[in-house]
Amino acid sequence: MRYLYGPVPSRRLGVSLGVDLVPRKTCTYDCIYCQLGRTTNKTLKRDAYIPAQSIIREIEEFLGHMKTPVDYITFSGSGEPTLHSQIGTIIGEIKKMTSIPVAVITNGSLLFLAEVKRDLSQADLVIPSLDAVSKTVYETINRPEISLEIDRVIQGVVDFREQFRGQIWIEILYCRGMNDDPSEVAKMKEVLEQINPDRIQLNTVYRPPVEDYASPLAEERLREIAESFGAKASIITPYRGDKSLWGKGEVEAQIIDALNRRPLTVEDMAEMLGLHPQEVIKHLKLLLDGNTIGYRLHGRKIFYEIAS
Repeated sequence: MRYLYGPVPSRRLGVSLGVDLVPRKTCTYDCIYCQLGRTTNKTLKRDAYIPAQSIIREIEEFLGHMKTPVDYITFSGSGEPTLHSQIGTIIGEIKKMTSIPVAVITNGSLLFLAEVKRDLSQADLVIPSLDAVSKTVYETINRPEISLEIDRVIQGVVDFREQFRGQIWIEILYCRGMNDDPSEVAKMKEVLEQINPDRIQLNTVYRPPVEDYASPLAEERLREIAESFGAKASIITPYRGDKSLWGKGEVEAQIIDALNRRPLTVEDMAEMLGLHPQEVIKHLKLLLDGNTIGYRLHGRKIFYEIAS
């Protein structure tokens, strides 16, 4: 599969089949905390970056041979999925094939566009991110394409919420000393009340970010912020479902596929593959010896990644 990945255990969505709609790091943002590296194509141009029929065929093939039950088909991956001009067509075709719900994980920056609202209207769940609501903090953390303005982004999310019939969960990723100031949190609360999402999910910098100065927020502070946002807010927790999603064969290929998406610890991979950590370490050693992967230290944890 070229455009699908998984199924993978998701901290939010159970068992998720990922769909990657745009080339790696094609995005409207260049977030300082991104675990995938710098944005190489920062753009607002919507285009058929990957032929829609190729993606639809892969999904049809997967569904025809599906061995693992899937909770969601999720548009996410290594760039901003709403940049694909035919995402609406693809969602519509999935709806003809299966009753598995469709989720779209987006940075929310293009929801002010009528065509994006229309394209996502067929989804069951949309998860826009909103890391900041004031101009300076937004530009510092998300480093948006130059013409994007936070007020327009916020209004786009508000307008989409008013017309969308599915679930909307807002994700906020906190970086210590940047968007966790009490005044920014208070402004965020006002905007969240305006949006009125079904859930509010708090996250922080768990994996190596593109910028070393993007630091994680202490769990105690995350809990304080979650409590201030009310009953809808929670902290994203690790996946706790069935660990045995894939067979034990071709483990190195599975590890490489996963590391192409994001850096992972031994514990992450053990959780994902349903293997004992020591078994994962054996496979990592083979990949390290072959210079296929490397590793680096972040937050006193070792993260493995594809060798550059």
